[in-house]
Amino acid sequence: MSEDKFETVKFILEIKKRVRDNAVWSSHRPMTPGDRERMGKWPSGGLVHVAHALLSETLRREAYTMAISILSAGTTIEELKQKELEHAVRAHISEMLNRFVKGACEDAIERIKRDERL
Repeated sequence: MSEDKFETVKFILEIKKRVRDNAVWSSHRPMTPGDRERMGKWPSGGLVHVAHALLSETLRREAYTMAISILSAGTTIEELKQKELEHAVRAHISEMLNRFVKGACEDAIERIKRDERL
């Protein structure tokens, strides 16, 4: 069996939390010029790869956070069912989409307008 090989690109994720109301903003970028260069050689400059990787990380983080929340409400790890957790994560992600997608789209359009390369 052959061993899989990977090209790795490291990113910095910056998270800002406003103190007065806990509102959150984030930004991300390749960690080094070499990471930017490697990613630039991927199809579409890595746009889709980065989006999918960040989405996967979001889902993993939300699943973990939701599981801890369910367990802290008294459910034991033996009682925690995967289907129940999947349902809770889907419901929470759906709620988050409804709250955040408008701002994300507005931000994308503004960033594209400012990008002189496009």
